[in-house]
Amino acid sequence: MASMIYHVPYPLNPNAKTGSGLRPIRMLEAFRALGYDVELVSGESGERRALIKALKRRIVAGDRFDFLYSESHTMPTALTDVDHLPRHPFMDVAFLRFARKNGIRVGLFYRDVYWRFPEYKERLNPLVHTATRALYNLDLLAYKFAVDKLYLPSLGMGKFVPHVPAQRHAALPPGGEIVDVPATPKHGIHLFYVGGVGGYYNMQDCVRAVAASKNSYLTICTREEEWEQNLDSYRELLNDRIQVVHKNGADLIPYYEQANICMLFIEPSIYRSFAAPIKFAEYIGFGKPVIVNNGTNVAQFVASKGNGWAVPFDSSSLTQLLDELSEHPEKIAQVTETALGLRKDNTWLARASQVAAELTAAAQR
Repeated sequence: MASMIYHVPYPLNPNAKTGSGLRPIRMLEAFRALGYDVELVSGESGERRALIKALKRRIVAGDRFDFLYSESHTMPTALTDVDHLPRHPFMDVAFLRFARKNGIRVGLFYRDVYWRFPEYKERLNPLVHTATRALYNLDLLAYKFAVDKLYLPSLGMGKFVPHVPAQRHAALPPGGEIVDVPATPKHGIHLFYVGGVGGYYNMQDCVRAVAASKNSYLTICTREEEWEQNLDSYRELLNDRIQVVHKNGADLIPYYEQANICMLFIEPSIYRSFAAPIKFAEYIGFGKPVIVNNGTNVAQFVASKGNGWAVPFDSSSLTQLLDELSEHPEKIAQVTETALGLRKDNTWLARASQVAAELTAAAQR
């Protein structure tokens, strides 16, 4: 049986709800579904230390592994214990380096570079900010010598990633799960959005556009506490064609069933020019067309794949599109066919297959 090492410098949470917690679980499941015998290295630093020592002994004794895949944390690797104390600050990257020196190709998914943007500095104590930025840089400098392939949410993120040469970058956006939902007859266009509604995820322009449209209905699914905190910003924009629900997991399926189109109409920024939201992959998994705004990484995907519509970020442009689609539902049907055809190539299994193919092919050359 083919075998691999799966390394994450933190404990895995099978009940994770957020993208950063969900992704490593889904990738692990996908590698196992591909048929790999997976040696898992995860947990608090003490647990990882014992697992790493045992694996090093096996590798020195001649055990073979097809490749090693790792996923970084959103915080520096040295601080991933629950109390954030750096007990074994160089252990994990030293293990990746050891594997590479012993002929095992290493791929690592680097999750985020928010620490390089001004907002990160503004919300931290200057001493903490200086220390954590140094540790983030140290991680990437170490990856230059320990990693064969640095996977990123999109190649556009690469320009913000120091130290690791661009020729070692590869895109590995989130995957989705294929879910078949029946087409249900409905009046008008039914839109569905899953995610935040405050701050970084301001949905006011989207709500304003739907309220001004002739025949569109919007369902927003967000956490109840977040909606309560931001309700005053939306109260005057709402009408009877806009509803807000608080669901997750399988409880979302009825809303996907009634939706013609899913939404990711959120203010563009430098960060969004390369961000790959996990909800976008979920929309693809349900086979739904997507409306996005220009200036984002997902808009580039939509433009190249044809699974939706990208419009300027202003409410009047969105209203105009919604009214046009309402008058020409055949356009929605055509794009839905395209969206359905993209599902197989954008699953977690497809992402794991990409990693396995790239790392094993390179090892065989």
